[in-house]
Amino acid sequence: MAIISFPSEGIEHELPDGTPLQRAIDASGADIPFGCREGNCATCMIEVIEGMTNLNPPTDEEETTLLPEELDANIRLACQCVALRGRIAIRRADP
Repeated sequence: MAIISFPSEGIEHELPDGTPLQRAIDASGADIPFGCREGNCATCMIEVIEGMTNLNPPTDEEETTLLPEELDANIRLACQCVALRGRIAIRRADP
């Protein structure tokens, strides 16, 4: 089981390993907006506060859409992330 938390909103949600974050965000009601849901628009930019190694590596879409310095600063696109295991804490990234 993976655990996704949104500390700034006081939300914590359990999900099966291998669940896309997009599904967990929708189910938890967290305030992370989505646009295209395909990795092109960057509406769902998140900052991973804890558990980066518990997510899949950045996808080709993320590497195309995000700047290298954003990826280095633990910025990801929620629509491209999969919770592999363990605890993951995220917050909405400042645009």
